[in-house]
Amino acid sequence: MIEFLVMAFFVAQPMPAVAATPVDGGTTPPVADAGTPAASPSQGPLGPVDLKEPVQINADLIEGGKSQATLTGNVKVKHRTLDLKCDRMIAYFAASRVVTRVVCTGGVHAVDGDRMARGERAEYDVASGVLIVTGTPEARQGTTYMRGTKVRLTLGSERLDVENAVIIFESPPSAPAPGKKKGTPARTTPAQPQEAAPR
Repeated sequence: MIEFLVMAFFVAQPMPAVAATPVDGGTTPPVADAGTPAASPSQGPLGPVDLKEPVQINADLIEGGKSQATLTGNVKVKHRTLDLKCDRMIAYFAASRVVTRVVCTGGVHAVDGDRMARGERAEYDVASGVLIVTGTPEARQGTTYMRGTKVRLTLGSERLDVENAVIIFESPPSAPAPGKKKGTPARTTPAQPQEAAPR
């Protein structure tokens, strides 16, 4: 399984190759072990930089390009308070290699606090924190269940918008009557055998 910070992965720019030339008539720069170039002071660490609110993604496979990456297999996205799962995801990023938007398909399931949504497709805008779920979406907030044609969930907000909604308000479970426990049968006294009267 591949686990990485997507924003850190996309923010890192490849360093251009520089020809090894002697400085002031000196010798060529040292070379590390076979096939590994020597570390340059201008290159930073390979690990994640200190990012504010990074997007973290786990997936079985990633295929990257210049402006997007495709992730497949057990995709899990974590951003701020949002946990998003799906089968396949495309992450889009700007020229600065920062993720701007993700599109998830197949088995979409999102959780943000007490709000949940699921469907077949989801688009998440990273900057605004807006998640839109389509494909026979369903949503739940507390004891309220909803289904419709589109679910809109915004991070940092209590709102949950559903277009063409059918809403079911669930009643909280009723408390059992005092002195009786729910599911406990009433106690009965077994019948005593009676003796026949003498004749």
